[in-house]
Amino acid sequence: MVAEPHTEPQEIDRALIGTLGLAGQDVPYVDLEDWPFIGSRLIVDGTEYTYNRSFNILGHSAVMPAAVAELRAKGKSILVAQRKDRYYVYVA
Repeated sequence: MVAEPHTEPQEIDRALIGTLGLAGQDVPYVDLEDWPFIGSRLIVDGTEYTYNRSFNILGHSAVMPAAVAELRAKGKSILVAQRKDRYYVYVA
């Protein structure tokens, strides 16, 4: 039996959103460690964020700040979700 993929965007309560300091940048952050599944689309306050890429938490500071800065320079809004040993970057 094959499980159906989860295709609906997952709602994130605004109260769960914190801030991740990232080489002088503050980005919205949510810890989803207790979620059984993280989808490719998340919604916060009516804004839909789509998965862009992920980074290992260990060593993320070598590449993640530049990647986030590049996305912001393109006018993207950023949301970072953490689960297990990875940061997941979502953009709107």
